[in-house]
Amino acid sequence: MNLPANLQQEAQRWASSQGISLEQFIFQSIAEKINRLNQQVQEPSEEEPATYYEGRVLVVDAPLPSNFDIVDFIDDMRSERIQELMP
Repeated sequence: MNLPANLQQEAQRWASSQGISLEQFIFQSIAEKINRLNQQVQEPSEEEPATYYEGRVLVVDAPLPSNFDIVDFIDDMRSERIQELMP
């Protein structure tokens, strides 16, 4: 894919900051854009939570399970990220 140099540099910077390849970053970006466009066309069902972006933050609008513990959730996410980054 031929990208303008400044766009490729910016995409590479974001990919590196997320610990992924440029190709993975581009695939994820396209998937996120398609998801947003599809959501503009379709109303969310009661079974699927509504998702949208506030700035660069993906928001999932759904009720939390009654036993949800934010500290455990953050610990789990941190552990998963560490495992992904380890060789």
